[in-house]
Amino acid sequence: PNEPMTRAMLVTVLYRLEGEPPVTGANSFTVVGSGQWYTDAVLWANAKGIVAGYGGGLFGAGDSITRQQMAAILHRYASHKGYDVTAAADLSAYTDASEVSDWAETAMKWAKAEGLITGRTASTLAPEGSATRAEVAAILQRFVAGFTE
Repeated sequence: PNEPMTRAMLVTVLYRLEGEPPVTGANSFTVVGSGQWYTDAVLWANAKGIVAGYGGGLFGAGDSITRQQMAAILHRYASHKGYDVTAAADLSAYTDASEVSDWAETAMKWAKAEGLITGRTASTLAPEGSATRAEVAAILQRFVAGFTE
């Protein structure tokens, strides 16, 4: 549970949550080979606009997912599902709020407002910190309970 969650693991969880739908479309990632345990999940998530990768055909399947990447992926997944993603919390109480990347700010505010993500401590979000498997499990449990039940 204390090991970092990878980008491939998170999209695989979401893909399985969707019931592993058929994958259509071309592989736009040069480093996501066919037949890997995460291939269909990454291709599905990319086709649905849930992930775009790093650019230049790179996805980073084995990279530890940061807390802000996780929030952005969940935000795009929720949007894909048609859930309301307009909630936004004020992050200014966190001393590291300025470390939230511009591309993740809306998602982090949404995830905080929805109670999905909490501070790593009372005063820090750790947006660039790796999310552990335990953290992601708790966040996904809150997501499922809040949006799908």
